[in-house]
Amino acid sequence: YLILANKETKLGNEYVPASLSTLPSSLTLYGKEIKMEATAALAVEALVRELRACGYTDIAVTSGYRSYEYQQILFNTYLGNEMAAHPSWTQAQCEAEVLTYSARPGESEHQTGLCIDLISTNNVVLDTSFAQNPAYEWLMENAHYFGFILRYPQEKESITGYTYEPWHYRFVGAKAATEIHEKGITLEEYLN
Repeated sequence: YLILANKETKLGNEYVPASLSTLPSSLTLYGKEIKMEATAALAVEALVRELRACGYTDIAVTSGYRSYEYQQILFNTYLGNEMAAHPSWTQAQCEAEVLTYSARPGESEHQTGLCIDLISTNNVVLDTSFAQNPAYEWLMENAHYFGFILRYPQEKESITGYTYEPWHYRFVGAKAATEIHEKGITLEEYLN
């Protein structure tokens, strides 16, 4: 569960987790089909069910496993959006902007099947406002018990390569997650 996928460590375009499971539709946004690596899927199910049992009933999973091809489509869409929003920018400038919040295909953690994006059903936008949701504080205190870490924390952009994403959680197993949580470090720092 400690596989690394980032701008320096790339997965091949053929990489697919050995065992993918579909999350129960009751845990996903609008009941959409979301797959994850099998053990991580069980951990997500436990995490979200506990969140809801604690009263945070508006939290759902909005993203899990993504194939290399799907990540390519997303990246190209984001690039097109940036080019439309900044007509005076070069393609390289637009790509640099996209790379602050999205991975190139082969560099995305979603391809590992070990990460999820959580969202509030009351605010279905993936942005830093998720940190204002009361569930975020609960996640910061408890996600590691389920084997999850906040993957892209604040003020760690120079290490992770990505801006703060309070909605993006990565399964690394309870032991590693607890060590990462207690030390206040990133997955890159833990692996080093």
